[in-house]
Amino acid sequence: MPAGGRGTQQKANDKTGANEKSALEDLREAVEQLKDHVSSSGGDACFGRVIAALSDEDVQKHFVQHVLDHEAFSRAFCLGSFIPEEDRIVFEFTCVPPKICLLPMRFLVRINLITEQVVEIIDPSPVLVPVSEQLPGAMFRLG
Repeated sequence: MPAGGRGTQQKANDKTGANEKSALEDLREAVEQLKDHVSSSGGDACFGRVIAALSDEDVQKHFVQHVLDHEAFSRAFCLGSFIPEEDRIVFEFTCVPPKICLLPMRFLVRINLITEQVVEIIDPSPVLVPVSEQLPGAMFRLG
């Protein structure tokens, strides 16, 4: 290893750790703002499920990792589930330079509606996404 290489790597790791910590704090603050917004103006059931998912530490880490990987959050949506006490929530991101991607990056969270606990995180998400508004005649696209 070249002289100073180890110290340079350590500094890079420290910076990444600091960025992740800062991003986690920012995300937690954004979740609190969303809670306040929903409590004051209302929202559908999906808002509550998104908030419950984003309150989970592992989901927060997945979310932040996408942001740190040059992906910008674009939306979250609920898919429903064949299991009555569960819902599936998709978090979708778009790539920002220097990263290039042709499809959105997504991860899926399965959440228990009764306990509001995360059952599973699937990253990347193997979901069928409704696209009828973008492609007339098409109902779903594998993404």
